Amino acid sequence: MSFVGRRLNLVLVAALLVLAAGTVGVTALYQSGVSEVAAQNDQLRAQNEQLREDLRSARDRIQSLQSRVSELENRIEELQSQLSTARDERDAYREDLRAVCQQWQQANETVPQECENV
Repeated sequence: MSFVGRRLNLVLVAALLVLAAGTVGVTALYQSGVSEVAAQNDQLRAQNEQLREDLRSARDRIQSLQSRVSELENRIEELQSQLSTARDERDAYREDLRAVCQQWQQANETVPQECENV
């Protein structure tokens, strides 16, 4: 019986050693995985913060551009108004020139060069 008991004890000790080694291996593997995940998490946090900063910059740029577009639209309206006024004045001057040219033509036989394309 002592042979069987001794053999059984050796098997149990060997099994315990294998289990302990396995536990240590699994623990080391787990810690390695946790370290990798923690490093990746830190990297993602830094990347996320950079993306937030980029987003803030983009929003500021958009707001600045929208303000500039508004200014330019107002300037375009102002220039269109000035252009319309200038066209109206031109048309009035043309009408005046036509009237003068017609009067000139009725009073004189020759037509001035200025009246040829009116």
